[in-house]
Amino acid sequence: MGGGGLRGFAHIGVLQVLEDYHIPISYLSGTSAGALVAALYASGLSAYQIEELALGLQPADYLDYNISGLIKYILSRYLPGLDAPIQGIIKGDKIQHLVEQWTRGKSLKECSLPLTIIGCDIDSGREIIFTNQDPGWENGSRVVIQEALLSEAVRASIAIPATFVPLDFADMQLVDGGLKSIVPITAQKVMGAEYIMAVNLGGGYYLRQAGGIPDIISRSISILTYETSETEQRLFADLVIRPQVKSVGLTDWETAARFVRAGRRAMKEQIAHLEKDLQIRSYCNRKTTDHIYYRQSNKCQHALRRRGGG
Repeated sequence: MGGGGLRGFAHIGVLQVLEDYHIPISYLSGTSAGALVAALYASGLSAYQIEELALGLQPADYLDYNISGLIKYILSRYLPGLDAPIQGIIKGDKIQHLVEQWTRGKSLKECSLPLTIIGCDIDSGREIIFTNQDPGWENGSRVVIQEALLSEAVRASIAIPATFVPLDFADMQLVDGGLKSIVPITAQKVMGAEYIMAVNLGGGYYLRQAGGIPDIISRSISILTYETSETEQRLFADLVIRPQVKSVGLTDWETAARFVRAGRRAMKEQIAHLEKDLQIRSYCNRKTTDHIYYRQSNKCQHALRRRGGG
């Protein structure tokens, strides 16, 4: 699941269609908005439950502006010896608390599905891999973190530079994973996925003129990172879903709510393609079947057995 701010509502619609058609998911990876939806889903929530939670929010519930940081920064311009650089417009504490509440304080290891969330250490430029797997891909340019709360992983991955204050974690300053992998397809390959479906939210990005500092920063990053993601998609993705969702600001909650339907439309257009691919070989494992059973009914189990899964 790729990044894209409030366009990430489209991920919910994609998951809803997969649930409706009883198509199991074996691995999840997400960046930024995709990290948020992936974490909620891996914690045990259904796509319809995620939509219900999201639609019940108002901007004041998740936006906590860094007023104190701004005041200190202004004072530092006039008071000699006071060094108080402003690190972001939004503190990010509210959204981290929400995610912790929605996931019931679960850690990465308590997830019901294999999960990888991408962040970035702004000080070193290293890619930060939050995962409950043992991928063996840690090296000089990557750091693997397996001991963290889901809320911490999401908070790091959504921290758009200069918009959100970076997350201080393990002596690092963590920011939006989109700087390294806006659509984390390679993560799926490393985890062991045999069939990879990517959801790329960049297709409708230029349908609206950019406006405001956060929007301009976010779009600048995306212009760079979506280009890189195309290479990953060509190499590893078996199917790419591209919901047509325009760029919106962080306060355009009512507009973003419509993106759930955009995600559903995009997934339904490709559902026959996906089902045909999956009929060639079962990509379902026992853990996946248990996860789907937790969400749905015996009807789902029957469908999985009929398809040869489980």
